[in-house]
Amino acid sequence: MFKKLLLLFTLLVLSVATACSNDETAEIDGDEAAEEAKTGDIVVGFDQDLSTIDPHGTNDVNAIQIRRHLYQTLVTRELDMSRKPGLAAEWEQTDETTWNFKLTEGVTFHNGSEFTADDVKASLERVQDPSISAPTVFLFEMIEDIEIVNDYELNITTSYPFAPLPDNLAHTAASIMSKESIDADYQNAIDQAGLEITAEDYYDLRDAGGQEFTDVSDQISEHTGTYISENPDGTNYVKFKARAPGQNIEFERFEDFAGESNIDNLTFVIIPESGSMMAELESGGINITTPVDMAMMDRVQSSDSTEFVEAESLRTNYLGFNTEKEPFDDVKVRQAIDFAIDREELKEGIYNGQAAIPNSMVSSSVFGYDEDLPEVSQDMDKAQAALRESNHAEGFDATIWVNDSQDLIDSAVYIQEQLKELNINITIEQFEMATFMERLGQGQHDIFLLSFTASTGDTDYLLSALTLSTNRGFGGNRAFYTNEDVDAALENARSATEDADRLAEYTNIHNMLREDVPYAPLVHPNMTLAYNTAQLDNVELDAAGYIRLENLTFK
Repeated sequence: MFKKLLLLFTLLVLSVATACSNDETAEIDGDEAAEEAKTGDIVVGFDQDLSTIDPHGTNDVNAIQIRRHLYQTLVTRELDMSRKPGLAAEWEQTDETTWNFKLTEGVTFHNGSEFTADDVKASLERVQDPSISAPTVFLFEMIEDIEIVNDYELNITTSYPFAPLPDNLAHTAASIMSKESIDADYQNAIDQAGLEITAEDYYDLRDAGGQEFTDVSDQISEHTGTYISENPDGTNYVKFKARAPGQNIEFERFEDFAGESNIDNLTFVIIPESGSMMAELESGGINITTPVDMAMMDRVQSSDSTEFVEAESLRTNYLGFNTEKEPFDDVKVRQAIDFAIDREELKEGIYNGQAAIPNSMVSSSVFGYDEDLPEVSQDMDKAQAALRESNHAEGFDATIWVNDSQDLIDSAVYIQEQLKELNINITIEQFEMATFMERLGQGQHDIFLLSFTASTGDTDYLLSALTLSTNRGFGGNRAFYTNEDVDAALENARSATEDADRLAEYTNIHNMLREDVPYAPLVHPNMTLAYNTAQLDNVELDAAGYIRLENLTFK
């Protein structure tokens, strides 16, 4: 009997021990599986393709959304848009025109080279180079000198005091590329132009300036950016893998990334039709889409498989006029159209109430906003009176251009209907983004609809791009607007050292623009995205409309 009890006890102990062992193993395996599950692939759906991966090539929203995962900047942003260190570990303004930057050490480019001050200098000099014709050059035109102190420290000197410099250096146009890739891009352009000089020779000419440099710069400008568009080289958590224009662009994990990332592969796919986008999101064919088409809003919010994310906006959707082209060279015509637009109807009918009515070209989240200015409102009596005072009192025919953004297309249809009350007959023409931006820059348009995101958080960025006479055309001023008083006020605001002085200048400019109406601000739409909740969690969105994947987790 004792032997039987002993046997039973022994079997029980073994059974418990085995169970414990299996539980521990299961727990360990579970931990390992959970650890492995922390990484995964992300597919993001966009309704439009990007124009180029070159950070100095264009300033369109989709390109910026994509580039920011490949490149890094000296200064970067928290989710709340406050500044934080990026490739610069710290910085300080040492006098009114000098900024000292100490760089982050231990950072590697995708090509394997070490990040140093040489790469910063090469990147910032490239964006200012006339052969590049960067549409964002105005963000950096105040930079007069870049002095390398050592491999991990440099001084940037501006030609006048410029308080928002760190904000401008957080823009993706300030992305840092390896000097090796920049050298290769210039050498490729030089070779394509048939010149018998080296990239270093070109830099010497650029430093010297003069007619010889201008001639060489003009000859290579057609070819600059070609190499970098095909061989982008940044320091961020993914590196370039492949691109099929009009279809997708693929990135893969960068194993030597200096930070942390749980993303293995990141792909952006182009799905122009909103119903197809939503079907892909619900089925898991894509994980994220932004912005959310307003027509799909109810479906996104009611679906068990998708999560809707919204953020206050730095963006302005606006109607732009070609102020050099009849009849829009007549300020009374522009005022008439501006008064005729019912922003409240746009907000409710197209944006489902998820937008703000503007009182100027900048939203309330941007430094330089003046809360005391009245909202823009519809007044048909004023619209008709302004048109009667113009040289086109009987009305006219015109064409409005839009890109593939559905909310802008819908807005164009609304404006088309609204302006019939003034006997203004509008034809709508739609273009894919690259063609749209090219033709706007050439000044071939009558009127157009577009968005601008003040992603630096400062009014200087938006107003300089859209209104400076030196930025007419491809620089961003697609209204071809010229006002010497606006130019002077912007210069004053840029060089002011006191916030109160800057704000006063911006209010002055807002009032001048309301009178001249080169642009009619329509709404400040909230930023939106949707993601598949069966696959992901903690996908975030900032006020600039950028997808934030820092806290993302895989399920």
